[in-house]
Amino acid sequence: MGVKATTSIYGIFGHPVKHSLSPDMHNSAFNELGLNSVYVAFDIDPENIEEATRAIRVMGIKGINITIPHKQTIIPFLDEVSPDAKLTGAVNTVKNENGKLSGFNTDVGGFLRAIREDLDFTPEGKTLFLIGAGGAARAVLSAFCMNGGAIVHIADIFKDKATELADQFKANFPNIVIEIIEMENQSAISEKFAQADILVNASPAGMDGVGAHDIPLTSLNKKAVVYDLVYKPTNTKLLQDAKELGHKASGGLTMLLYQGAESFEIWTGENAPVEVMRKALGY
Repeated sequence: MGVKATTSIYGIFGHPVKHSLSPDMHNSAFNELGLNSVYVAFDIDPENIEEATRAIRVMGIKGINITIPHKQTIIPFLDEVSPDAKLTGAVNTVKNENGKLSGFNTDVGGFLRAIREDLDFTPEGKTLFLIGAGGAARAVLSAFCMNGGAIVHIADIFKDKATELADQFKANFPNIVIEIIEMENQSAISEKFAQADILVNASPAGMDGVGAHDIPLTSLNKKAVVYDLVYKPTNTKLLQDAKELGHKASGGLTMLLYQGAESFEIWTGENAPVEVMRKALGY
């Protein structure tokens, strides 16, 4: 379906954003359902997020996905935020209804469905080692804590950021053990790796053009599963190394699919054509 004067515009805000597969996924869904809509990518410098959010209203953009590094910084410029997004402290989906901007977080449900289907893993009673403390990490931590997780270890190259995240979730989930591990403390990481049931990378490490973390993966509990939110490349160094060591491991394409399907339904009110979207992602 060609772009017309009446075409509804959707998109994604990120920086960088040229790696995003979301345009392929959502445009395939629009085409499948015969919707007069188009989805495009907007590379928004962090210092311009307020102006970009105003542009959603001014230009009548119907919906926007939010990715690194804007998931937290966009929140003050929205009119309302869903309960899940408030708990998470991050927004990955914005809906524009006649100039009113509502923020949601579909990463939480997307992550849960991905680890269940890819890794046959559920959080109840388990121990999580989480790398990263940004918006994506908040979604992972929310999913884990809201679904019976027991112990969480968080490591980030910015210790203050990790501490802030841990303190927030300790206040909301006092019965869950949440502690910070310094990224440079390899012996401490090794000790906590041995206790982990799941290792999740929610940082940009391993993304195309971004170096992978130097972590003692051989110390990881032999029964632990590994999930890397990075989806480009689809088989990151973390996933390669984990599989070579015998761990069940999966990358971020499945989470991308399921969070995208939920965003699509929030925007359009239509059932997302999940299999069409999956095919557009190339798996």
